Amino acid sequence: MTDLFASLDSTLDQVWQRLGRGVADRRAPARHPVLATVGADGAEARVVVLRAADREAGTLTIHTDSASGKVAQLRETSGATLLVWDEKAKLQIRLRANVDIIAGDTDAFARLPDAAQMNYGGTPAPGTPISEPGAHDPAPDARRFTVLLAHVREIETLHLGTPHRRARFRDGAATWLAP
Repeated sequence: MTDLFASLDSTLDQVWQRLGRGVADRRAPARHPVLATVGADGAEARVVVLRAADREAGTLTIHTDSASGKVAQLRETSGATLLVWDEKAKLQIRLRANVDIIAGDTDAFARLPDAAQMNYGGTPAPGTPISEPGAHDPAPDARRFTVLLAHVREIETLHLGTPHRRARFRDGAATWLAP
């Protein structure tokens, strides 16, 4: 059996393969990473959907509503962390990134299925208290459709195999770390 995490090169290959699988396969662990940002009360974390992963460009793409808290937080501090846990592989992937906010991409919005368009827009804004679950109008609004483009600046992996292995990839350099 081949040890996929025996070298730094193969470890990095595994990261990008798993991210690509997350885009293509709804059941893949990388499909739903946790996005962490900095809010007024400290760290904020939420599950998002990975829409694209481009190894050559070093970018990850997520869709959101411009009125969401994460967008406001990223406007204040563009740094964020994405976290993927692949239970089967016993692999944690932590990606530190600077995030660009691209609001109102009407062409990308038009390519979404009608049901998905309902997730962007509506009143009141995401996170606003309401009296009951249906007390909001989910009217789609292409102007609120927002792409978060994460420019990955560091990847850190922790493989919980035997032995445990930890690695960091930053600025074109790769190094093993003590687990």
